Amino acid sequence: MDYLVIARKYRPQTFSEVSGQGVIARTLANAIRSNRVAHAYLFTGPRGVGKTSMARILAKALCCESGPTEKPCGTCQHCVMITDGSHPDVAEIDAARFSGVDAIRELSDGASFSPTMARNRIYILDEVHMLSNSAWNALLKLLEEPPAHVRFIFATTEVDKVLATVLSRCQRFDFRAIELDDIVNRLRDICAKEKAKLSDAVLFRIARAAGGGMRDAQTLLDQLIAVSDGTVNEEDLNLLLGAARGEDLDALLGDLLGGDSAKALMALERITSGGVSAATLIDQLIDQVRALLLIQTCGAASPAVQRLGLPTATLESRAAAITPEKVMRIAQILMASQQALRHGVDPRLQLELACVRIARLGEVLDVDGLLRRLERLERSGAGTPAHPR
Repeated sequence: MDYLVIARKYRPQTFSEVSGQGVIARTLANAIRSNRVAHAYLFTGPRGVGKTSMARILAKALCCESGPTEKPCGTCQHCVMITDGSHPDVAEIDAARFSGVDAIRELSDGASFSPTMARNRIYILDEVHMLSNSAWNALLKLLEEPPAHVRFIFATTEVDKVLATVLSRCQRFDFRAIELDDIVNRLRDICAKEKAKLSDAVLFRIARAAGGGMRDAQTLLDQLIAVSDGTVNEEDLNLLLGAARGEDLDALLGDLLGGDSAKALMALERITSGGVSAATLIDQLIDQVRALLLIQTCGAASPAVQRLGLPTATLESRAAAITPEKVMRIAQILMASQQALRHGVDPRLQLELACVRIARLGEVLDVDGLLRRLERLERSGAGTPAHPR
């Protein structure tokens, strides 16, 4: 049998399996239970958060032999065919590919016919914002007065490009980015089934790298398992993410906090010569500085720190040796460099400037501190009479 990637192998098959979208899943389940299913739905949100999976589950719930039911069996002919993408009454259309008016007219003509097997004819249109205006106009009348057996499910990552006249004819559901804990819990379950050994620190790093998308997290996990042959360590993850090794990053941060700009630039040279991009390195440094600030504020044992998946022993000692004001100044420098990279500034130059500025923070006059001192002097001298001339 051909290998099936993790993102497809463990795709949700019921409403309860869709991570991080509990409100939407409950609303759809209640609508089915109370026989209040709308004729058109619009699912919008970032990529990889479950929009298409939810659309397929809704289709199975409406077509299942034991349904309509909020808990499709997954084993009847309808459920199996929808999962395989071969059901004659459930059409999944890539609107980015079939965006013209002719494709929509053909869809409209087919919608008028009764279902072949199921009780509904369902159209799932993915990336629906790619439809042309003429295609939308050809679909509007059908959306307004659809046949009783037709259901539309639209999915898009860019809802602002969908016509207002379409939005008003659909029930809209906004899918949100998935929480780190939800992604980690799902990845932990998959690792148990795949017999792969990953620490929680690695799982949290995968979840943060995925940016709230379950599919991206599962894809990265799939790559890690292939690279590591079942037992994953931090270095495997650094390799795939193009990130700096832990000891190199630790040395660079130590030189920066110690105020040694020359050694910091040498450490920077070692890291970048290994192929680590400027953007990735700045992201890693921001994570380290963020951890310092959180340790100072909440303590090393707090969930906010543990969620970062970073070793805290060295960070604790560094957090105790530096003031929160300096940590915030370093964070400001790094975030300004991050923004500069997005505007096309030479990456290597930006990194070098950031490193020198951070290393020499002790030599730079603290303007905020000076202002506070001046304010105190003004307040203390407010009641002192002026000397006569």
